[in-house]
Amino acid sequence: MVSLIPKCDTGSVGGTWTTALGGLVWSSLAVSGEVYGRRSGRLFYGGARPGAGWHAHGTFRRWLRILAAGVLRKVEVEKQRWLHAATGRTCHSRPPDDLPWLHFCALVVALKLWGWLDGGRGLDNAPEVIPDLYGKVSSRTQQRWLGRALPYAMEIQQAIRLAVIERSEPRPVETLFPGGLSPPVHLTRRSWRDPPAVEKLWRARALLVGGALGLSVPVAVLLAEARGRWDETRDSKTP
Repeated sequence: MVSLIPKCDTGSVGGTWTTALGGLVWSSLAVSGEVYGRRSGRLFYGGARPGAGWHAHGTFRRWLRILAAGVLRKVEVEKQRWLHAATGRTCHSRPPDDLPWLHFCALVVALKLWGWLDGGRGLDNAPEVIPDLYGKVSSRTQQRWLGRALPYAMEIQQAIRLAVIERSEPRPVETLFPGGLSPPVHLTRRSWRDPPAVEKLWRARALLVGGALGLSVPVAVLLAEARGRWDETRDSKTP
């Protein structure tokens, strides 16, 4: 089987993969997927009932920055709240691209870290996968994102790998990556707080981008499916 990903490029920012991805990387889940609905002009996410004894109990709103056709936009998201009748506990449904305590969706976080890890120029001079993201996220914020992701690097890599495997069946997932998944020299030679974890995050990025291109699936959708895998393996606990 002929791979859709050129062997000559391991997915570097500004390289063959970035160009080939085109529209697959330009929009967040609110645009690329069929996860959200609309209610009174806002994005609405109903989610699934948490279990027996839980009842709908109003909604919860928050602002989220997403990508729409390559442009960063601030949108209001309304999420279903739930009440447990016996205990009085409440919770709300969380969309797959809505990361706890972050104001940016999962796609934006992934793209910013991609530019940093794969750009080979350091954080302050990292190239942008999406031009409109230039200057929209501070260096300190990106450092916090990376620090938060490092302890979960193996789980993140595995969740994305499982999502790609599920999409690629029945063909072996290895056919999508004929050149392998070895981190580039410019990554391994740089000084990192946790080099093995950084390499796992780079590999997770390669799986995500390569899987999206090889399977013609938007990156945001593949990220959401990986998020589902993460929740299954961690009993819905999130980093």
